[in-house]
Amino acid sequence: MIRIERVFPKDILALQRVVEETYLPYFRYLWHDEGKTYLARINNLEVLEQHLANPTHHYYFASLEDGDIAGYLKLIFDAPIPDTPFKNAVSLDKIYLSEATKGKGIGKSLMDFADKKAQQANAEYLWLRVMDSNAYNLGFYVKNGYKIVYKRWLELANIKEEYRGIFTMLKPLQD
Repeated sequence: MIRIERVFPKDILALQRVVEETYLPYFRYLWHDEGKTYLARINNLEVLEQHLANPTHHYYFASLEDGDIAGYLKLIFDAPIPDTPFKNAVSLDKIYLSEATKGKGIGKSLMDFADKKAQQANAEYLWLRVMDSNAYNLGFYVKNGYKIVYKRWLELANIKEEYRGIFTMLKPLQD
């Protein structure tokens, strides 16, 4: 059984640890510096404090029965999809799992949870971004009802040229 609980400011150090533990194993290959610059930018205490204080940014931990945190989810409410007519939307901004829990249904549980939260917010769409080189997650998102809306190229420091492609994907929500 998976327990999904909201992350609050008191949990910031656990969040910072989980972000690092769940990002690097999967995505260090994208970066010339193995993701150190990117993580320093998105996972510093000041940024996490700002996100946790923002009422539209919600982080959630997925915990196992023994209390170990298996991963996390970040939703951004009231997040129109840029450069599209899809305005009433929630962004599934982050969904990361520990390597040890991959393939155990936790990702699916988090996806279902995101759907439910977006529907409760009366959103019409849920959307996310995924690297075009990430075939495993791309397939997972398609299997969960997402369709590619467009592709763009990331202009981030230290990202390897061949990995700059990123898809924006959309899932219409229904009751």
